[in-house]
Amino acid sequence: MHDYPKARIANCGVSGRTTYDFLPDAKLYTHVKTVADSFYLNREAMLIFSIMIGTNDSAVEGPNGAPVAPDQYRLNMKMIIDSLLQRYPDARVVVHYPIWYSDNTHNRSTYMKEGQQRIVAYQPQIDKLINNYKKSHPLHVFKGDTKAHNYFKENYLTDFKPETGVDGVFYLHPNHKGDMALGEFWAKAILKAIR
Repeated sequence: MHDYPKARIANCGVSGRTTYDFLPDAKLYTHVKTVADSFYLNREAMLIFSIMIGTNDSAVEGPNGAPVAPDQYRLNMKMIIDSLLQRYPDARVVVHYPIWYSDNTHNRSTYMKEGQQRIVAYQPQIDKLINNYKKSHPLHVFKGDTKAHNYFKENYLTDFKPETGVDGVFYLHPNHKGDMALGEFWAKAILKAIR
């Protein structure tokens, strides 16, 4: 493990939200800016945005804008990241793959197998996005975790909460063990970006 100076962390994620909810004119993006501005006052510190969004974009219906086609998902992510880099030119952005969920996921929103396939289709869109930023913003935008998706696909019975939905018991949200595993996956990816 590495010994880093004090870190300040803010979780600006909101359950049930999509990339549309975090576009530059959206209310949630304004909240991200407010928090980031308070962190950015200390220019000696490194500002890192760790982004994992896409689960709700992939839904068949329910969340804002869903279903979000893979190309549109990439464009939405680009708008978010471009805006962050314009406001915080020294920042680093780490983009993680969205995590797995069961193909019968159906609560207030409908995800199912179609959504599960769409979330996998977001992965090459993230890869394309990162490759483009390597040219336009070298050393500022990094691919984050790519392993948690498959980890949860294999370990959902021990690492996810069973939830009762319209189509039986589904698995969408990590439990405490899953939270710890996900945190470790993300931390490793963020440390890689810091180096």
